[in-house]
Amino acid sequence: MQIILLEKVTNVGSLGDIVKVKDGYARNFLIPQKLARR
Repeated sequence: MQIILLEKVTNVGSLGDIVKVKDGYARNFLIPQKLARR
């Protein structure tokens, strides 16, 4: 899944980066924690 980071995330990227991560990591961690959006 491609997401846009809203904050710096260790080992993923920094603010504003468009990165590709596994679907489960995005759905279960990054998006609920408001660290990223689709």
